Amino acid sequence: MNDIPRLLVVQRRSMTDGRMTSRTIGARFAPLLSYMQRHGLIEWELISEEDIGISHLRRFDAVLFNKHVSSQSLKVMRMANELKVHTIYDLDDWLLDLPSWSVLEMNEDVLYNVLAMIREASVATASNSLLQERMQRVRHSEVLIIPNGFDEEAFDLSPSLWAEKKPQKVMFSNLDGIKLVKFRKPFFAALSEFLTDNEGLSIDFWGDPFPELHSIPKITHRGNRENIEYKRTIRDEGYLFAIVPLGAEEDPDTLFFNSCKSPIKYVDYGSLGIPGIYSDCPTYRQTVQHGVTGYLASNEKPRWRAAFDTMLHDPALRHEIRANAYADVLDRFSAQHICATLQKALPKPTSSNS
Repeated sequence: MNDIPRLLVVQRRSMTDGRMTSRTIGARFAPLLSYMQRHGLIEWELISEEDIGISHLRRFDAVLFNKHVSSQSLKVMRMANELKVHTIYDLDDWLLDLPSWSVLEMNEDVLYNVLAMIREASVATASNSLLQERMQRVRHSEVLIIPNGFDEEAFDLSPSLWAEKKPQKVMFSNLDGIKLVKFRKPFFAALSEFLTDNEGLSIDFWGDPFPELHSIPKITHRGNRENIEYKRTIRDEGYLFAIVPLGAEEDPDTLFFNSCKSPIKYVDYGSLGIPGIYSDCPTYRQTVQHGVTGYLASNEKPRWRAAFDTMLHDPALRHEIRANAYADVLDRFSAQHICATLQKALPKPTSSNS
């Protein structure tokens, strides 16, 4: 092994649309790995799981899997293990307890593959402590926490670029289904009423379409873009604020799954100077300080409507949240801070002279 570890990141098909490759891997690991490669800490390459053979594995010191569930991915891991290539299995969702709105079918083969990869990987990693605890039950050994973060050097994130623009717009982004059950209808009712009551205001939606999309007034579906392009674009749109609904205690059957979600939207919006309204749920309750780094709204229609109105009519609050959230995510979630944790998951380098 060289002084700079060589990491193979295994690409997979999207769990929600098998015609596409995974977007999760790029969002979770590309910012961190790009930062590390830029600083000479790692060399990495992304290869699709169906294209990987023994000749590929021999070129690398470690192989990283994220939420892989296929028999092919398990085969790749076992080949790597036999070749004494270090393997890492990462989760940022609890795949073994899927909610009712999930499109992934957890059949016996998928269940076996996930459990086997958690157990057989050289190292397991998770995005938060809840996932860490569940994975440790399966592995009976330590699981490292690697939080989702952002590459503070990928493009200009200077606060000098923050500027609200007219006509006024807010934003909403979501992939893989709206993660609400009981509060779903009241949420969209509150949002529609808010947009109707404020004539000069509109909303941009980024992500995968959902059934209620075309019933929301003054909404523009902006689609999907590659991670860095998306962030650059929303940085420059001049949004007043973003909205981030996520199911909480009102949905007991999906509470654990939702609680395992990463606060990546807070990280993204905080780094880009976009203040956010977040559901008062475990994921954001533990990350966002209400009225300081974001606005927490319990999942009730009057609470979200009050949050919409407060954020719209209080520019001083928006400015304060922008500044505080930016400082917070830079301190806690920048690649510079997180890369040391990923280095612990990699094999120790050996000198080329030894």
